[in-house]
Amino acid sequence: MAVRWTWLTTALVLLGSRPSLSEAASMAPEDKVVSYPPSVRTKPGSFIVEMDETLRATSANAFIKNIEAVADVTVSSQFTKAFNGFAVAAAASTDPVQLAKIRGVKRVWPVRYHTLSYEKPSLNTTSNFLHHMTGVERVLREMGISGKGVKIGIVDSGVDYSHPELGACWKTPGCPWQYGADYIGDKYDFLSDSPVVDPNPTPMDCDGHGTHVSGIIGARGPTIQGVAPNATLGMYRVFSCPVAGQVSAPDDILLQGIEAAFMDGHDIISLSLGGGGWPEDPLSVACARIADQGVVVVAANGNDGRNGLFTAGSPAVGRGVISVGSVDNWNVTGP
Repeated sequence: MAVRWTWLTTALVLLGSRPSLSEAASMAPEDKVVSYPPSVRTKPGSFIVEMDETLRATSANAFIKNIEAVADVTVSSQFTKAFNGFAVAAAASTDPVQLAKIRGVKRVWPVRYHTLSYEKPSLNTTSNFLHHMTGVERVLREMGISGKGVKIGIVDSGVDYSHPELGACWKTPGCPWQYGADYIGDKYDFLSDSPVVDPNPTPMDCDGHGTHVSGIIGARGPTIQGVAPNATLGMYRVFSCPVAGQVSAPDDILLQGIEAAFMDGHDIISLSLGGGGWPEDPLSVACARIADQGVVVVAANGNDGRNGLFTAGSPAVGRGVISVGSVDNWNVTGP
């Protein structure tokens, strides 16, 4: 999704240092509430509430009571590792300013939907030039680095772990897939006002995007070889099955997957997802905090660079996050 001029108002709200508890207390509650432009689809009655860093688990129970004291509001998820805050469910009529009035609240966001765009590659993916173009061939062949001993967590639409190029296994001895879970299930419909979250026992892909990404990272042959064919892998499924031609995930479920990948101790976390946003967005904040702990966090920076400035996406714009763009053709360099 390209970030258009309507994002300027959001940028002005979010730019600058993140407020401390004293600064947050001095801010007007309405200034703590982020509003997205009408073109951004959000989940009705759902919000992400960020707590001040000084208010951690010791005061979480009291904080939850304060949140739920607001009429028709319940805490649906708590985040304590990658993000310091909560996902809350409220009546559609709930004014988020009421949440922002609670002591210690740093920011309140509507839960935003992120969508994936996946098309079957037209290139011959068995061609050697793909690894040559990226330098992977030298790493694999000359340097002998294959990912052995490295744990990579993938937050995406799931994986077809039954594919022979991906191990044809799930959490069995010797299997590359030793971590991960499904956090959304097949019934989720982002067009519904009350989407159903019903995770499956395993994160089987029903779209193809996550399987495609997994192949780039860890395919182990014989036909396709990924960048790290001997790595230990984890898949954290956070995206729905296709609905009306779109595969989507809300911020709250994305945060669950990101935090789970971090807690499983991965050396690298891959997120081929994102959308228009800023370093202060919830996903950017979570990924920046993970990167600050020494984990390599790699996020897609979208496919809209041709549209000009302000097309970078969250969480790729998070501080310390490696932001990766795409290359279509290395043979054509210009007129």
